[in-house]
Amino acid sequence: MSAADSTTRRVSAATWIWLVLAIAGSGLWIMLVTSGEADRAWRALLSNFIFFTSLAGGLVVWPAVAQTCNGRWHSGVEHLAASGISFSLPSLLVLVLLWFGSPSWSPWYGIEHHQGIWLNNSFLFARDLAALFLFWAAAWIFIIRRRTGEARITGGILIVVYCLVFSLLGFDLVMALDPRWFSTLAGGYFFISGLYIAAACWAFLCSCESERSATERHDLGRLVLCFSLMTAYLMYSHLLPIWYENLPHEVRFPMNRIKPPSWRIVSFILLATVYLGPLVMLLTEWAKRNRITLGMISLIILVGMWGERWWLIAPTFEKASRLGMVELSAAAALSGILGLGIGLYRRFGPHLMRFGKEE
Repeated sequence: MSAADSTTRRVSAATWIWLVLAIAGSGLWIMLVTSGEADRAWRALLSNFIFFTSLAGGLVVWPAVAQTCNGRWHSGVEHLAASGISFSLPSLLVLVLLWFGSPSWSPWYGIEHHQGIWLNNSFLFARDLAALFLFWAAAWIFIIRRRTGEARITGGILIVVYCLVFSLLGFDLVMALDPRWFSTLAGGYFFISGLYIAAACWAFLCSCESERSATERHDLGRLVLCFSLMTAYLMYSHLLPIWYENLPHEVRFPMNRIKPPSWRIVSFILLATVYLGPLVMLLTEWAKRNRITLGMISLIILVGMWGERWWLIAPTFEKASRLGMVELSAAAALSGILGLGIGLYRRFGPHLMRFGKEE
C-alpha cells in the first residue's frame, strides 16, 4: 500500500468517526430535549454553542492577529487555524435553533426585566444572529484575501469585529442569563478566553501532524501559556473588585460557583487545569517543543475550557453540578460537526486557498 493510499484511508476513518459522533450526538440530544429535561438540554446546547463557536472563531482570528503584528512564525501552520472557518454555517444554524427553542430555556422570554427592550427575546437573538453573521462574513473575506496576500486591512477589521461580536455574545448569552447580575468585564473575558480556547486547539492540531517542526510547536506553546495567564488575570480582575468593593449585585456570580460544594469542586478543578495549570505544565521549553507533551496539555486545556463554558452557564440555574449524557450529547454532536469541517478543510482548503504569498 502506498503512503498516499494509507493517508486517504486514515482520513476516511477519521471522517467516519466524526460523522458517527455528529449523528449519534444529535440523535441522543433530540431524544433528551423531548424528554422531561428539555430546559437542561437546551442549556447544554447553549454551553456547547459558546464553546465551539469561540473555538472556531478564535482559530480564524489568530492568523489575522499574527499578521497584524508583522509575524511570520505562523505561516507553516496558518492553514490549521484557517480551518475554523468550516464551523461558520453550523454555528449560525445552532444559534437559530437556540432562538427557536428559547421559550424552553430563556430566562427573559415573555418577561419584562428592568433592561427593557434590550432583553426582548426577539431583539436579543436577532442582533446576536446579525452580529455573528457579520463576523463570519469578515472571516471569509479575510481568508479569501489572504490567498493574494492583500489581507492586512481586512485582518485588522476582522480583529475589531471579533472583539465586538464576541463581547456582545458574552453579554447576551452568558451574563444576561441572570438579568439581575451584570459586569463590565464579562464581554472582555469572553472573547479573550475564546482566543485561549482557539490557541489550545491550534497547538493540538499542530501536535497531531508529525511533519510540524519543534519550533512551530514551541511558538504555539508560548501562545497557549500567554493566554492562559491573560484569561486567569481577567477572571481574577473580575472577582477582586467584588471582594474589595463589596458589590452585592455582582457577588451572585462567585457565590453560585463557590458556595455549593459540588460547584466548588468544579471551580477548583478549573483553577488547576485551565487557569494556573498551564503555567506549571508549559513552563519548560521541552514541554512546549515535545509533540506528545504539547498535544496532551492542549487537550487537557480544551476539555477544561469546555467545562468552563458549562460552569459559566449551569450554576445560574442549578444548585448542584450535574454532568451527564445531556451535556455530553450536545458536545458529541458539535465536536463531530466541527471535526468533519476541519478534516474536509485540511484536505481541500489548502489547495483552494494557498497562503504562500506574503505581503
